[in-house]
Amino acid sequence: MIKFPPSLLAAAAVYTAQCSLYGFKQWSKTCEYHTNYSEIQLFFHQKAGTGKLTGVYRKYSTSKFGYAAKFKPAIFLLTMILDEREIYC
Repeated sequence: MIKFPPSLLAAAAVYTAQCSLYGFKQWSKTCEYHTNYSEIQLFFHQKAGTGKLTGVYRKYSTSKFGYAAKFKPAIFLLTMILDEREIYC
């Protein structure tokens, strides 16, 4: 059922938190070394909140969780995803 290893999910969560806190991409060679994931590998989650599996998005869109899912996304991450998509397509 789970498509991604727990280590990848954890690394993506750390990356997202760092980007949210600092307001810019924050994935150093040290992070890459300790997780064994490059920055590009962490972009598996680009369609969160769309499709059929939106339970987590709905859960974190409630007052109990401070409407966390409704915060504006880090735009620089989204543009990076689009730029990478153009390179690899």
